Amino acid sequence: MSSEKEVKLYFVRHGETQYNIEKRMQGFCDSPLTERGITQAKSVGMGLDDIEFTAVYTSESQRVIDTAKYAVGHRKLPTKTDPRLKEMNFGVLESLLESEITERYGNILQQLFTLNDLNMAAPEGESYSQLYTRTTSVVKEIIDKHKNEGGNILVFSHGVTIGNYLMQLTKMSDYPHHDNCSVSVIKYSNGEFSVETIADTSFRDRYQ
Repeated sequence: MSSEKEVKLYFVRHGETQYNIEKRMQGFCDSPLTERGITQAKSVGMGLDDIEFTAVYTSESQRVIDTAKYAVGHRKLPTKTDPRLKEMNFGVLESLLESEITERYGNILQQLFTLNDLNMAAPEGESYSQLYTRTTSVVKEIIDKHKNEGGNILVFSHGVTIGNYLMQLTKMSDYPHHDNCSVSVIKYSNGEFSVETIADTSFRDRYQ
């Protein structure tokens, strides 16, 4: 244990997308970044510019890959995409408007986002417990790869994925909303995780 170095994971949610604007359920489905989303990604990159990073990990969703590209900018960093960093799978609700979901499935959104039951899932979708399991597995691999050298790692992902991971890691009863290009920082040291920052928009906002 003593040979391990401290690792900090900087989780960044993707920039604003077309489906975000349209209020569509966007999990495994995808939509492009808006001009505002591109600006957010560039801004959070500038906000993080004085931090030295050693690697970048991204969800394989294009909106996240693009966010990482704009945020990382000129920095030459090894980058890996991983499907386990994708957003929660919302099953039959994917790409539907909130109004369409209510019309077809009643109050399912209220049930899904109340978080009373972490095994709750949309039809043909994924539960919070399943999501946490896959997020935990990729975080463990990232830590294992970098704990001998230590350092800061950029992890680009999604709002529910990041929020759910933090919530279950720290035993919170709920998780705060993660705005587009907000940053959450988790420290791994001496075999223990601690949360330093949750859904911080200051990195993004100082350059917008």
